Amino acid sequence: MKASELLNEIKENVSNYDINILKESLKKEDINPISKQVSTYNLINYEEILNKEIDDKDDFEISENMVESMKNEIELFFKESSPESDDSFKKFIESICLYLSLIAKKPLHPVGMDFGKNNTVEIVEENGKTKYYCDVKKPLKEKAEEYYTCKYCVCKIR
Repeated sequence: MKASELLNEIKENVSNYDINILKESLKKEDINPISKQVSTYNLINYEEILNKEIDDKDDFEISENMVESMKNEIELFFKESSPESDDSFKKFIESICLYLSLIAKKPLHPVGMDFGKNNTVEIVEENGKTKYYCDVKKPLKEKAEEYYTCKYCVCKIR
């Protein structure tokens, strides 16, 4: 599958989500700080997706098996952690994850995300290349039994 094809699918899916729900949740005074960080990141990526274009010279192949594998993992994640979530929201999050991992090559969580206990997502420039590190990727991998969406994240383990 071409990246441009996946991007078109992602654009359609994020467009079907009522983004005002996310915007309104960010206005709440009692919003959990982690939820606020993630929601803000999702809103930024939503805008980026809608404005993103991939021309022929920059298009690249993405494994359809990888896309399906990610979709399946995200579906399992929702079954385990948030089964009552609205289908359009699930598709929105799935699309954001696909975009970040396979097209934008950015972390699934925002840089600077505070996971507690000094755990975060960090960006580092090494030899002229941007690298991302996540302090919770390894412990989550060790705890994961059925699903592990972190395996699709571009962050490296420290």
